[in-house]
Amino acid sequence: MSDDGLSKEYGQHLVEEVLKGRMTRRQLIVRASVFGLSASAIGSLLASCGTSSSSSSASPAAAVGTPKPGGTVTVGAAVPLTALDPITMYDTGGIVTVDAICEYLAWVENDLTLRPVLAESWSPDATAKVWTFKLRQGVTFHDGSPFTADDVVATFERLLNPKSGSSALSALKGILSPGGTVKVDDHTVAFHLDVPFADFPYLVSSGNYNSVILPKNYSGNFIKTPYGTGPFMLTKYVSQQSATLKKNPNYWQKGLPYLDGVIFKYSNDQQGQVLALQAGTIDIQAQTVYAGSQALFSDPNLDVLVFPSTGFRELAMRVDKPPFTDKRVRQAIAYSIDRPGLLKALFNGKGQLGNDEMFAPLYPLQPSPEPPQRAQDYAKAKALLAQAGHPNGIDITVTTEQYLEVPQYATLLQAMCKPAGINVKIQLMSYNNWYSGPNGSTPWLDAPMGFTDWAPRAVPEQFMLPMLTSNGIWNSSHWKNPEFDKLVAQYDASLDETVRRQIAGKIAALQQDETPVIVAYWIAQLRAISKKVHNVGGNGSIYLDLTRTYIS
Repeated sequence: MSDDGLSKEYGQHLVEEVLKGRMTRRQLIVRASVFGLSASAIGSLLASCGTSSSSSSASPAAAVGTPKPGGTVTVGAAVPLTALDPITMYDTGGIVTVDAICEYLAWVENDLTLRPVLAESWSPDATAKVWTFKLRQGVTFHDGSPFTADDVVATFERLLNPKSGSSALSALKGILSPGGTVKVDDHTVAFHLDVPFADFPYLVSSGNYNSVILPKNYSGNFIKTPYGTGPFMLTKYVSQQSATLKKNPNYWQKGLPYLDGVIFKYSNDQQGQVLALQAGTIDIQAQTVYAGSQALFSDPNLDVLVFPSTGFRELAMRVDKPPFTDKRVRQAIAYSIDRPGLLKALFNGKGQLGNDEMFAPLYPLQPSPEPPQRAQDYAKAKALLAQAGHPNGIDITVTTEQYLEVPQYATLLQAMCKPAGINVKIQLMSYNNWYSGPNGSTPWLDAPMGFTDWAPRAVPEQFMLPMLTSNGIWNSSHWKNPEFDKLVAQYDASLDETVRRQIAGKIAALQQDETPVIVAYWIAQLRAISKKVHNVGGNGSIYLDLTRTYIS
């Protein structure tokens, strides 16, 4: 079947899903964008459903009046945890800085639709095992070299090298191997996957933050050769303190960016950033933490953008370490948590309830059937403990990182578990030590029970594959379930949305029953900005798109 024939057949399938009430129009838009259908083709599909309207994926920071070129904005962000390098970055400070300098093949919008950037279009073969990307022509890197297929091939070969130390491997492992990225011609690349993968375009988009496209001859020293294709160019970098960027005069999107420059000021002092916003010394806070930032919501000079998100805090229990070897103990802890109360205490309700499975409410595809929402039930928790051989209660230790709201979550967990007879001792570690301990240790993967902060991911597989499958590289619960592995592979391979929902229902039910990890809530990401700044984009607060930002 030709690519056009396959696209037409898939489009008809999506329309049928909407007409039969199994999919919303928003879900159609998202799935069609992932498949690579054009905006005009999506409009035709919507018309076939009885409407030509579409949901907006624009940033909540709406435009005010006519964009005015010029000016500089200052962004307050966390101190990058590593040297500024697109290949190894994994923190908000590094990611938002690189987002202004480099670009992806595609960008994930707030509603999880994919917007073409360095790729103009893409399409799969009939098995979703080969994905072909048509690249944008006329694009140059900041050093003047042209952007071609060679740069895309070199970028992904670099990321797939285990010696690169890139977090991208967590998303690409078992899906794309070295040699699988093939140049078809100067402006076409084919990704030959190890397995069929219906959501693959997300893995080469901003949904996989290390996959920014770098020149084929990238040296590995980004501060020395900070060459991307993005709207801004790095002119000065002071480690742990600041980055200064200027407008790219040769940017491929003519007339953009509007700003003359951007300054990033790095600080881990959240309260200091709040005061700086109120004083006007910074214009944007890349990531706003609700606790301690309540005054920003009533400041007449500021807006607080609220992004629905797939970010969450994992509470992992090692299934190979007593007492967590018995799933009834794990379930008892889950039933001790007051999830609405937790969400209210931590975020004043800004977020959504978690249900101990990985299909966040924001994802366009939800399990069918969905497992019943877990609620606090002390009688059930006590009964489960007794059945597990702990009729008089149990003592456990949870290790938590000193990061954002996580310590407060641990304290609330301690209080919520006590009435069930679960006595929780809290062990606190610094953020850096939690993820990189002494002598090469990895406490977050080794602790019997611990919290891990997971940034938003574009698709549930980006959580399930590294976190929960038997060979997952970030499997902190050490859970190995062949049936779960099999179901995830089936979910990845299918292009039939009804089949995928049914498989998702089995995945969610199995994970919730086994409870290797607790997912109590999905975070609403917050970003505070000055009211004079407009068109600030970014999916969640871990990404930042300043391409169309301007100052009124």
